[in-house]
Amino acid sequence: MPTYAHRKLIEQIARLDHVPSDPEEFSEWIGARAHMDLLKANAQAEEIIIYGSGPFALIHSIVVPDDALVAANKEDLLMWGCNPYTTIASYVSGGGREETWIEHTGNGRGCPVLDAGFDLIFARTFEGWSGDGRTYFEVNQEYSHLSGIHWRPEHSSYCRYDENGDLAELVSMTVSDKTHPDVSLVSFSWPSLEEYLAISKRALVRMFDFTLVRRESFSVWPQGEEEVIKDSDDFFYRHKLTAIGGYTHGIQIIRPRRTLKASWSTRRSKIYVEFIAHDWRNRRVARISTDPNATTNYFQAENNDLPYELSPAFFKPEVLSKYKTDREKYTVSDRILRCRAAWSLRGFDVNEAGQVHAYICDLRDLPHTEQLHWFAFNEPPKAPISRRALINDFEGKFVDFQHPRETIIGLLNKWRAKRVPWWMLRDEGLLSRANVPLTTSKDEWSEAFMDLAKLVIEGFHVKFVRQRLDSLGVAYTKEEQSIALLEKLVACRNEDKSTAALTGLRTAQHVRSKGKGHASGSEGKRLAQEAIAQHGTFAAHFTNVCQLIVIELETIQHVLEDSAE
Repeated sequence: MPTYAHRKLIEQIARLDHVPSDPEEFSEWIGARAHMDLLKANAQAEEIIIYGSGPFALIHSIVVPDDALVAANKEDLLMWGCNPYTTIASYVSGGGREETWIEHTGNGRGCPVLDAGFDLIFARTFEGWSGDGRTYFEVNQEYSHLSGIHWRPEHSSYCRYDENGDLAELVSMTVSDKTHPDVSLVSFSWPSLEEYLAISKRALVRMFDFTLVRRESFSVWPQGEEEVIKDSDDFFYRHKLTAIGGYTHGIQIIRPRRTLKASWSTRRSKIYVEFIAHDWRNRRVARISTDPNATTNYFQAENNDLPYELSPAFFKPEVLSKYKTDREKYTVSDRILRCRAAWSLRGFDVNEAGQVHAYICDLRDLPHTEQLHWFAFNEPPKAPISRRALINDFEGKFVDFQHPRETIIGLLNKWRAKRVPWWMLRDEGLLSRANVPLTTSKDEWSEAFMDLAKLVIEGFHVKFVRQRLDSLGVAYTKEEQSIALLEKLVACRNEDKSTAALTGLRTAQHVRSKGKGHASGSEGKRLAQEAIAQHGTFAAHFTNVCQLIVIELETIQHVLEDSAE
């Protein structure tokens, strides 16, 4: 669905093009004052009409270079006669020439100034096609590439992701509105269009024609002179008003509201936030701003005592919950958080006290709204930064240890690369999920196990394991699935049958089915309470289960590889 502003513009055009039944209202209507008021107000809006048509209205816009408009004559401009349905090029032959050539037809807009411009949109009709989409609009490729927009049919718009990772409709299109089938509209988001106009040194020239009559009683325009009315240097029109109707045929020039310098400085300006952080250069805990002028680095530290930009700020673990619950928009990976096509936060980690920490220089790269989100969870440090962060970020070395979750991912990636016959990755996104639960939330804990079970257990090929058991003469039932079948496979290769139980995999599957699937049930609560009682935190419990799964996956690999020999 197009933007709300786009839909309201459709309603306005439909309302303005409704023929009044009252004679006094009709006399006022044919003067097109309300139609022109819409154009003037819209020129200052955030959603700009580029093309619009109704029963009596036509609005069409092109982009014209500033230098061409300097010498423009308003009488010439008022001779415009074009629309987005005009073909811009065609094959031509004949005229005494033997060959066929391409002829561009962009020079028929009515005057040389308009011919110097170009269209932002093109209307196309698929001749012979009778279904939906027979008529549609295309966006000028230069504009679509520079603005980074892409067509999304479900939104009827050309879209991109904004700095917060949310989908923004920059060009909304309606060929024929369902409620108002006689109205078509193409509208552009002004900030992006203004940037384009300012950088390219061009202006938007909007041509309009409002021919307001009662069609059932109209035959021909009576004799009489038309007026040329100059409302301003950028708004003028030819106007004829009679007892039976009126027409208004004009030009509106819309220029960038800000200069190029102002536009870019406003776009790049940022609002910074102060975080409680460890100013390890000055051996204190202090509030440090993300403003680059408030910190320094190793190379610029002389003659100042500013905190280093690598000063870490500390946060309650709940700061990550927002990102873990919206997996389409955010990806929480090992030491990096990404928001789709928008921003990333690198170098965060978790210390021994369970606090999330991130450096001031990385926090400053977040949009202001995200900085405020992190600020809400900011707190003084309870422990130093993680050992991993210390080794990676300050000693410049690789660690020789990793969380067992990462070991699982590494092993599965090896299986994937080798294309082993017993396992396959069912969902690419699962590799970046199954993150360690950091909070006291039972939902986060059960969600982590659900992702872990999906990643590991659902990847096993039950049919292959059964075939391997058949080759070894091991009996099984149809009801037994991957874990039970793998336990039988491990048991037949172990002298100590007690080691056949895959405790880690069973625990992950049990928490998945009871903890998440029955989150409010007594069994789920009992499992959560046992996890806390035995391990102290959900994070420790998850880590313990991952350690077991690492051992079990290595055992399964050895058994399957040995049994193949």
